[in-house]
Amino acid sequence: MIEGVFFDLDGVLVDSERMHQRLFEEYLTETRSPLPKERLYRLVGSHKSLNPWDEILEGIELGESREEFIRNLREDHRRRVQQVDFSTIFFPEVHTVVEGLRHLGIKTAVASSSEPAYIQRVLSAGGLLDQFDLIVSCDQMERSKPAPDIYQYCLAYFRLPAENGLAVEDSMLGIAAAKAAGLKVLARRDTFFGMDQRQADFYTEDLRVLLQILR
Repeated sequence: MIEGVFFDLDGVLVDSERMHQRLFEEYLTETRSPLPKERLYRLVGSHKSLNPWDEILEGIELGESREEFIRNLREDHRRRVQQVDFSTIFFPEVHTVVEGLRHLGIKTAVASSSEPAYIQRVLSAGGLLDQFDLIVSCDQMERSKPAPDIYQYCLAYFRLPAENGLAVEDSMLGIAAAKAAGLKVLARRDTFFGMDQRQADFYTEDLRVLLQILR
């Protein structure tokens, strides 16, 4: 019996992964960077404590040091993100699903690798900041996804055994974290990045399937 549903944020509740990649692409185009935009897909689901940059930048002559490139890319991205109206890119069924889970008495959490201030901003834009029982970031954990820490924290917070929890994820790192915590995983199906979602137990393009499963 599922008593708690734990949602990732980017790519699950809000269609932001493609937005972030579009902003990265704008920077690469404007700076005429030789880095193929697809290399930055490896940032999807990642946390600042991880280091995918060796793989991302392998074999690329940037014309500047790696440190300068990463710093400039991040600063530009941070500036561009400030201009995004997140209220316009939530998946359309999200409000119905969150409200439906509350009516069913199921505890809900947002468990994201993003920074707390970003999580708060996005959920506020969507009118969802007060609709979850718990909001937590990997910044608050000793280890980020793909380690299970954040999902273990959710289970402990609600005093639930793993078999009574369900994670909703999209990235390979997030799915791995949830599985390592012993959770069942519903993956929002990726049709853009080519992410490996094979560890997930279930797949959907519409989260309303949760209400059908859990009724």
